[in-house]
Amino acid sequence: MRTSVKISVLMAGIILMACSQKKESHRVAINKAIENPIVENDSNNVTFENRSVVFITGYDTGSKTYYTDAKEYFASQDVEIVDSAYSLQEMLLWLNINYNDKPYSEIHIVSNNKWTELPLETIIKGERVNAQSIQEIISSGALPALNSNVLQPTSKLIFHASNLGSNMSLLDGFKQAFSTEVSPTVVAAEMVSVFGGEFTSHYLAKPYYTFYPTANSPGRVDLAKQFKKAYSNAEVDWLSVMNNQTERYQGDIYSYKFNIPLNYEIDFESDEEIPNFNSTEDLRAWMKDNEKISKDLEVLGIPLDKFRLYETVRNETLIIKGKVTVVCVLEPVMNPAYPSDYMIPTIENLRLYNKL
Repeated sequence: MRTSVKISVLMAGIILMACSQKKESHRVAINKAIENPIVENDSNNVTFENRSVVFITGYDTGSKTYYTDAKEYFASQDVEIVDSAYSLQEMLLWLNINYNDKPYSEIHIVSNNKWTELPLETIIKGERVNAQSIQEIISSGALPALNSNVLQPTSKLIFHASNLGSNMSLLDGFKQAFSTEVSPTVVAAEMVSVFGGEFTSHYLAKPYYTFYPTANSPGRVDLAKQFKKAYSNAEVDWLSVMNNQTERYQGDIYSYKFNIPLNYEIDFESDEEIPNFNSTEDLRAWMKDNEKISKDLEVLGIPLDKFRLYETVRNETLIIKGKVTVVCVLEPVMNPAYPSDYMIPTIENLRLYNKL
């Protein structure tokens, strides 16, 4: 049997219920000169200007305003904005072309990812970035090398995304891709970066998750029970949160949903080799026994029985499709000294951000 597995776990169908107030967006010229204080590097007595750039790695669809809100936030911080680089390859090329002998102290990356993959591509029209694909593209030599003068000795690569702070394999891949004679400090939170909130333009929120097969919701009461069982120490009124899809006051806990599709195409030598499944349970058992599929599902971290699955055959190819609905509860991170105030998301706060 010749087995070729093509896998794409795509973030799709995002139903963003955060109810951020849409504001009129404006664009900042990407080659704008940034006037910032001078910083001295004591190790070699070289002085550098503070210079920051942010890569907006996606675009909004429908009524969603995540990337628009992020651009407005960084524009208010006088940060150089690049909203035309949707792959790691394009980001590196842009930096090589536009640094103009003025190295960057901070490189920000904004991504509205919802799980383990980023919407960002490795190369133009390439795979989406995850811990495995970034290592593969680095090993292939397909990425351009970053010019040695793009970074300062103390440069930081800062992510504004969801849960990347715990994905050290992925962060290490980015560190490798952006390293020259010096390596940037990679900064990311294990929480969700929220832009364009009702009461503040940027804050972090602690996420909680549960799952169900798409189109087969168990109902709000049972979902609340699932959350209570999974997070028994959390002081959250789960049933109330299931009925709340927007932040009604500062620090209000709310929920939203998004879908994750699962697609496998497995090639066989002949149609006689293709397995027959009498039930969904048979299909699940076969997927768990497939070494490649079971490994990918383990990395994904969602139980297989939470996916709505179906299979079909095209010529000598077995096609398996599935979809899971993720219910996410967001608890804004508030200042413990002033509980009605948001915790300011400064990257120097090690309670909020991990560094590599």
